[in-house]
Amino acid sequence: MNKDTKILIIGAGAFGTSTAYHLAQRGYTSIRVLDRYPPPSCDAASTDISKIIRSDYNEPLYARLGLESIQAWGSWDLFKGLYKVPGWILSANNLSVPFVKGSIETCTKLGVKGLEVLTPEKIRERFPVVSGELDGWHINVWNPTAGWAKAGEALERMAKAAMEKGVEYVSGDKGYVRKLVFKDGECTGAVTADGTTYEAELVVVATGAWTPSLIDLHGQLTAKGHSVAHIKLTPAETAHYSKLPILDNLELGYFFPPQEDGTFKMAHSQFITNTRTDPVSGITTSIPHTFVQSPGDTLPLEIERTMRRNLRRVLPELADRPFSYTRLCWDADTADRHFLVTPHPAHKRLFVAAGGSAHGFKFLPVVGKYVADLLEGKLDDSTRKAWQWRAGQVQTAKNLAHLDPETELSDLTGWKAATSKL
Repeated sequence: MNKDTKILIIGAGAFGTSTAYHLAQRGYTSIRVLDRYPPPSCDAASTDISKIIRSDYNEPLYARLGLESIQAWGSWDLFKGLYKVPGWILSANNLSVPFVKGSIETCTKLGVKGLEVLTPEKIRERFPVVSGELDGWHINVWNPTAGWAKAGEALERMAKAAMEKGVEYVSGDKGYVRKLVFKDGECTGAVTADGTTYEAELVVVATGAWTPSLIDLHGQLTAKGHSVAHIKLTPAETAHYSKLPILDNLELGYFFPPQEDGTFKMAHSQFITNTRTDPVSGITTSIPHTFVQSPGDTLPLEIERTMRRNLRRVLPELADRPFSYTRLCWDADTADRHFLVTPHPAHKRLFVAAGGSAHGFKFLPVVGKYVADLLEGKLDDSTRKAWQWRAGQVQTAKNLAHLDPETELSDLTGWKAATSKL
């Protein structure tokens, strides 16, 4: 590619913004990023108060990328003040046990220090703030190198750094892409909600959970939402729970130590789908239903009850506290949890950079480097093959995270227009 190649990036989440940043760092001078919302894009999975930063994977590719990202989070001035390292406990109940065991093996081989397998009794002994029985926490691994980052702020800083290098961000109806433009088998640009057509020599679709309803990916991505809730703590409670590590049971939810303002965040690990037909593309697939678009909606009753049961296993004294904020956080999952970062096989000049699969944000500092390598034709073979177009591939692996079956949103109750709860 020439440095003045007209590059259009659709989507300003972690993949799109990191790609724009790294291309600008390499001297590309004509980069435009389109998104419905200004940075940090409020519907992006990566726009959140916190995301886990860790290297615990059974797949060496992501363990290595995790270690590379941890180094960046801790050393780049861009992220100064946004990265905390309380350590975390990775756990599983049943289906995710092979993933946790594989993560121990992979991290040990890569030289990660301080890993310990803990029983529930040892967790409570080491962290007395954990008052629950931890029933269902059948395998537990302490990793002192894991932490969390203020995700939305990090995304915004990286977007601003890209803009300072000349990247143009366009939002609102002028940035809300509704269809791509094709000519003679090539992708030549995109059309936004207000009818504006943007032409480009190279198009990168990085629209996260919206990707499978924008272009036909032949089932390679599925939009899935997981449920997030906050509890507001008093200053005394905030001080008390500040000693909490990150606790993540891949089947029973995860829990963060509170932020300085007393916000305690928790999330549910079972995902939700929302099968609909996109009125523009005509594609029938799972399409995100967000509370930004539907501010009167809230978590389904069944999900909230399960989240409270899971919280009672860990911190029973908080289990009945009101939620001060809830969200369905949507990402695009692949069947094998590998990213989909690839040229489109049928349309020249079109690339896909998506498939975060509920674990992509931690790589914000570096994932754009690898996307840029792909665009420049120099991505290493092993990574390129892991992320390649793989329509029709049947996934039978039993050592993946999040193997619980999804639930269709329309089959759940109490979520529409904030019905009375509990």
